[in-house]
Amino acid sequence: MNLYGRVSLCGCISSYNEDPTTYKTTSLLPLILFKQLKVEGFVVSRWSEPENRWPEAIAALVQWIKKGKIKTRSHVTEGFDKLYDAFVGMLAGENTGKAVVKV
Repeated sequence: MNLYGRVSLCGCISSYNEDPTTYKTTSLLPLILFKQLKVEGFVVSRWSEPENRWPEAIAALVQWIKKGKIKTRSHVTEGFDKLYDAFVGMLAGENTGKAVVKV
């Protein structure tokens, strides 16, 4: 991350079944502090209310990906027989990026 960079947080599926009264800190706190990063939560529904801005968002994202401004990651699991393991792994936070099962 660059000094004064911006970080968007979206998704926390691996913590859905955690005790909401017990907070865990991230090992990234020193990086956030010393790089003086701005961290902001992002909820996807923000783009559908009050007006539908999905077309604008998709168009911008496609351009950013094409220009290399956004890098995508996928965690690919091979084989339909591994579908269950891939799903459980996704819920446990064992993947980085989009979880995909290649059949």
